[in-house]
Parts: sequence; C-alpha cells; structure tokens
Amino acid sequence: MPDSGRIAERLERLWALASGPGGGADRPAYSPAEAEAMLLVAGWAREHGLEPGIDAHGNLWALPAGWSGAIVTAGSHVDTVPDGGRYDGALGTVLGLELVADLEPARGDLEAGAGERARAGLLVCAAEEAPRFGAGTLGSRLMAGTIQRSALSQLRDAAGVTAAEALDAYLRELRELPRVKPPLDRWRAHAEVHVAQRRALRTLGVVTTVASPRRFAVQVIGEAGHSGEIPMAARHDALAAAAEMVLAVEAAAHRQPDETVATVGTVAVSPGALSVIPGEARLGIDVRGISSESLAEIDAEIRASVAEIADRRGVRATVEQVRGGDPATLDGDLVDAALSAAREHGIHASPTWSGAGHDAQHIAALAPALLLFVPLHGGESHTPQEGASMDEILQAATVMNAVLSACALDSRRGV
Repeated sequence: MPDSGRIAERLERLWALASGPGGGADRPAYSPAEAEAMLLVAGWAREHGLEPGIDAHGNLWALPAGWSGAIVTAGSHVDTVPDGGRYDGALGTVLGLELVADLEPARGDLEAGAGERARAGLLVCAAEEAPRFGAGTLGSRLMAGTIQRSALSQLRDAAGVTAAEALDAYLRELRELPRVKPPLDRWRAHAEVHVAQRRALRTLGVVTTVASPRRFAVQVIGEAGHSGEIPMAARHDALAAAAEMVLAVEAAAHRQPDETVATVGTVAVSPGALSVIPGEARLGIDVRGISSESLAEIDAEIRASVAEIADRRGVRATVEQVRGGDPATLDGDLVDAALSAAREHGIHASPTWSGAGHDAQHIAALAPALLLFVPLHGGESHTPQEGASMDEILQAATVMNAVLSACALDSRRGV
C-alpha cells in the first residue's frame, strides 16, 4: 500500500528546495533548481532498488537494476512555474516511486515461463512548465519527436538564454548520473497523476482527452504620430485596432463549446510612448480545446475578425500560427481499467478532460498512457495555495497501481 507518511515527507522536501518571492516553489525548466530536484528524486529511486539515469532530453529514468525486459512506468515532472504549488508535478513524481514500492516487492522471483511479466520504474520528464521559454513539455515532446532539438535554439528566456543552452547547462549539473537511452522498445504503459487544475472536478478524474494548444502571433501595423496633433478621424492606431481584436477573440470563444477557450495573453506596443500614437501592436493568442472541429472553427473566425478589423481601421495585420496540434486521446483500455479499479476499491471516479497540457499526452504517442487527476483543494493550481487531500492522493495511487499491476501481468500488451 502507498505510504502516506513517506509521500508527505518527500513532497515537503521537494517544496523546500527553492522558494520564490511569494513563498511558492521556484524550479524553472532546465535550471539548476530543477537539476537539484532530479538528483534528490534519483537518490530516492536508489532506495527502491532502481538505477537512475538521464536521457539526452533531460528526462530522468529510474529502472530496475539489471533488468532488460518489459517495463511499466509512472511519474510526472519536478520543475515549476514561478511561485508554484506544492503538488503540481511533484505529486505524480512521488507517487511514481510509490508504484515501485508497491509493485516490486510483490513481484517475487520470475518463474520459468513468466518472463513476459513487466517490472515497474520511474519516469520524470524535464522542462514541463512553459513560463521560462514560452513552450512547455519539452522533455516529453523531444522524446516523442514532436519538437526537434534544433528548435530549442529559437526559444529564449527573459535573460536571452536559449533552451538549448539551458539544456546543456542542466545536463552538466546532472553529470553524476549516467546517460541512458529511453527504453521505448520495451515500454508497456505509463501513468501520470496530477493535481487537478480546475475546481469543478470534485472526484478522482480519469482523463480521456487532453486539449491541444494552438498559438498565434498577430502583428498589427498602423501609423505612429503625435498624440496631440493628429485628429481622431485621421488616425490609424495599431493598439486601438488590436484592442478590438482582443475582444473579437473573446467573443469567438464564447460561441464555441465550454471546453474550447481562447486567451490573449501578451500585448506589445511600439513605440510605447505616452504621447505617441501606437504604430505597431503584437498579440499572443492561446487557443485550447478537445474538439478538432471546434478548433478549426475558432481559428477561421479569429482570422476573419482580424482581417475585417484591420480593413475597417485602415491598418495592416498578419496572423501567424506558431504552434499547432490536435487534441490527444488517451488509451481507452487504461481509462476503462482505471474506472473499473476505482469501482472495485469503492473509490468515486469519473471520466474527464484536461484543458492544460501534460507529458502524458506526448508519451501517448510512444506507449499507452494513463492520466489521473486528484481534486484541487485550498487554492488555485500554480500558486502556493495549491492543495490536495491525502485521502484522495492515496485513492489515486491505489487506482494507478492497480492498473499498472494489471498491465505488468498482461503478456498480450505489446512491448
């Protein structure tokens, strides 16, 4: 059975590693603080008889010593947003070790003819959070091939450091760990437990679909001029046009199902002087949804609205999609197994969806993946007030372990 005391103690040790100005966890992607957390987790993995190693993308693998057969894994991430919460990423990582503690002692010696039985390991993906480089789930996306290593040179943090440079420095911080190749050819299943990121979920959530983020960069070119001398009727104000576009994006999202959302998260204005009419404005738009049809509709509506507003206001505007993708459907067999395991253990669980991105959605292209949500309590996710109930954490661990134990025993599941 999962050990609640050990879970709580390990969560606290990760929480205490690096604090932000508001008292939350502060372990940015590909940073020394993330590397320190990985080393701490690697030490715990050794206590469970695992051999930890780092792959070329910065992900931590901890697998049974000397084992070359099939594996099932669990885990999440250990980096955080600035002033992040205690559970985001850390919870799934700590519960991955509880999986090993639960499954490995029960395994016993492999009997003759039982060589297809899988063993349990840990996977902690690197650089899951997006704030540092404006792109998240880098470790899992690199592993899945949905982003290439060359693209990291185009991603920069606020100090101008590229993600490629940060990854190289991060790997040097982890030089005491051996380099390993991801064991993709013998991977049977993976499970990630995560604290829920919306308050509406009040029971254990079994995720069926993860929303796809589509991101757009809008550039609006008007005419700069003296704010006191140019009449209102003669202006081509880029910011005024962009402001109307912001409201058009919001209105477009309201016409879609509730699971489709759109946010204008960044606005940049040039020349940015109080007495100068803005000559240029740039918007960053984040659109998410679990329906490809809905995403296509809102994409088309945003583009049409931007074009109409630009024409009417006498400015020029371009819309560039900087990230695309379709919603990820997670393994149906694992979803059914999780719901069944919950019923067998008297745990209330329900199918749900995720509007936030997770490593599991990219791992799903490599191995059957399960994503479980523990209800959020005590505050919003991604803040120091983020909370979760230990009873519900143990419920998630029980369901995860039951599902992966069945996967480990199922010799029909592909390796």
